[in-house]
Amino acid sequence: MKLGGFLLLVMLITLSSEVQQLQAAVRPLRLLGTCIELCSDDWDCDLGERCVSNGCGHVCAAA
Repeated sequence: MKLGGFLLLVMLITLSSEVQQLQAAVRPLRLLGTCIELCSDDWDCDLGERCVSNGCGHVCAAA
């Protein structure tokens, strides 16, 4: 019984690690389309960037 509990614990730890890696990979995708206004015109952005819509708000992006 102790061996079964140990194997279950190892399996849960491994699964938890894999879930954390998947969450980290998906997390940057949530930034797309966020409803935040980081700029209102190209003047608000750095040189070489333009103020563009991301589908909900506006962000500076490389021209």
